[in-house]
Amino acid sequence: MDSMASRPTPLIRSSSVIRANRIIMSEMPLDHSTPSASYRYPPKPDLELAFQAVRKARIPQIPDVVFALRDELGRPEPDIRVAAELISRDVSLTGQVMKAVNSPLFRCRTKITNMHQAVAMMGIARLTNLVTAQAIQRMLGVTEGPAQVVWDGMMVRARAILTVAEVVGGVALDEAYLFGIMQNAGSLIFVEMAPDYGTEWVLRNETDPLGLMEYERKRLGVDHVTVGFLLAGNWRLPEHIALAIYHHHDSDFGFSADSAVGVLVALSKLAHSLVVMRHGNHEQLELPADQERALRDLAIDDEDWAALCDRAQAGEWATQL
Repeated sequence: MDSMASRPTPLIRSSSVIRANRIIMSEMPLDHSTPSASYRYPPKPDLELAFQAVRKARIPQIPDVVFALRDELGRPEPDIRVAAELISRDVSLTGQVMKAVNSPLFRCRTKITNMHQAVAMMGIARLTNLVTAQAIQRMLGVTEGPAQVVWDGMMVRARAILTVAEVVGGVALDEAYLFGIMQNAGSLIFVEMAPDYGTEWVLRNETDPLGLMEYERKRLGVDHVTVGFLLAGNWRLPEHIALAIYHHHDSDFGFSADSAVGVLVALSKLAHSLVVMRHGNHEQLELPADQERALRDLAIDDEDWAALCDRAQAGEWATQL
C-alpha cells in the first residue's frame, strides 16, 4: 500500500482547483442528483479555509479511473462494458475490487471471475462506489507515524459502519463503506499539518468529537468535516455522502428514515457507540440520545442491537471490503 510519504504528489491538480473553486462559489457539491434543500452546507468562508488546507496537503492522487467511472455513470445510458474495461486497466485496483465482490458480505452464489460479471451483478453505480472506496483506501493508507494511528482508527470506524449496515434493510454496503472511509478523511490531512494533532485525535476522537472539532477550528481554522465535504465534492462522490460527512458529528441533526443523508449519519452515530463500547468507554459515551434516535430511525430492535454490542466488545467487525 502506498503511503503518504512515499508519493508526495499534490492532492489537487489544476482542473481540480477549478472544481473546488466552483464548490466554494456555489456552496454546493457537484452531484445534485439527490434532493437536498433541507440540508445545511458549509459556509463559504469555511470552504475557503478548507480549500487552503487541502492545497497544502501532499498525498497521492485519486486514480483517473474514478473520475472516468463517474463520467460514464453520468451518461444518459451508462455502458457496463465501458465501465468494466475502465476498471480492468488498473490491475491492482481490479484485484482489490474482485476480492471485495467475492467477499462474504455480498453473498454471491457463484464466484465472480471477471470485471464484466462484477459490473453486471452490482450495476455501475454500486461498483463505482466500491472502486472509489478501494482507490481511497489505497491512496490514503499509511503504515507509520502518528498518521497510522488516525488511519487505523478510520478503518475501524468504517468496519463498524459496515457492521451496522449489515443488519439494516435497504442500505447498500458499498455506499456505507465509502462513507465510512471518507467521514474522517480530513483528520488524516490535519495530522500532517499539526505536530500535536495526533495526540489530540487520540484523546478526543471517541469520547469528545465535538471538542476535537473545536480544537481543529482554533488550531487550524477549519474542522475535519468541512475538509471531508470539500474532498468528497472534489472527488465527485454522491452529494448525499458529502452532506453526511459534513453532518456526521452534529448533535442536533434531524435523522430521517427516508433520507439518504439521515441514514448514513445514523449509521455513523451507532458505529461511534460501538467503537467506544469496544474500547471500554461506555460511561464516556457523549450522545446517548443520538444513539436512541438512530436505532429508532434505522428500525434496529433491542435484540439486534444487543447482538451488535456483543460483536463490538469481541472485536468482531464486518469483513473489510
